[in-house]
Parts: sequence; C-alpha cells; structure tokens
Amino acid sequence: MTPRPAGIVTGRSRLFGEAGISLIEIVMALGILTTVLMALGGMMFQVARHTQRSALAGYRSAATASEAAWAQALPWDSISAAVGCTSGSSGQLAYVRCATVQTASSQVKTIQVVVTPQGWEGSRPDTVVVTRNKPKPSFSPLKVK
Repeated sequence: MTPRPAGIVTGRSRLFGEAGISLIEIVMALGILTTVLMALGGMMFQVARHTQRSALAGYRSAATASEAAWAQALPWDSISAAVGCTSGSSGQLAYVRCATVQTASSQVKTIQVVVTPQGWEGSRPDTVVVTRNKPKPSFSPLKVK
C-alpha cells in the first residue's frame, strides 16, 4: 500500500459523525433565529411607542412653558386684550391656546391659559394660571420734577 498524501480523505475512511450539517439542524437553527428575531421586533415596537410618548410629553412641556412665558411678558395694559384663542406650535406639536383673564382687584389680574394639542389622539389639554400684579411706577432719584 502506498501512503496517501495529507489532506485527502477517501469515502471509506470518513467517520459517520463527520458527514456535515443535517437538514434537521438547519431547521432547528432557523426556528431559534426566528424566535429571537420576533422577540426583538416586539421590543423595538415598544421602544418606538415609548419614544413617541416621550417626545409628545417634551413638546407639550415646551408649549406650556412658552405660553406661561407669553402670559408673564404681556404688558399690564394689554392683559385684557389677550382673551381668546389662537394657534401655535412647539417643535412638531401644533396646539390651540385659549386665554381668559379674571380681575381680582385693580392691582391683580389672573390669566388662565389652556393649551390643547392638535393631531395627537388622547391628548388632554394643559392649563397654566399666571397671577400678575400691577407694576409700581418706577422711581428714579435722578429725575428732576
């Protein structure tokens, strides 16, 4: 008998377990892969939904803060003219701002601003109440009377 060169294997010398991957092993691997991918897909859907809710909360917070700043920046004489509804937007959130004014005394007015998001199902309106005091006349010791 002549010796065989290294690396050459004849059909007779193969062991039964070295034949390769069987069809059953491939089907089992695909089944496990499918299960894992379906679980990951469900988690990705939940993450996307929570991200959308978080973005809406951020936009609502920005809109409410913006409208509170608007109410605080109104000149005292223009507060009564601010009554009514207007449209606005903050980021990707469109909303309607409705303002009402109540006069507590000649020196105090309360502005109630209701911010209602548009286009987001299930969104409830946010309300901000700003109490304003009439500014005191400025006094300067350098003014000549």
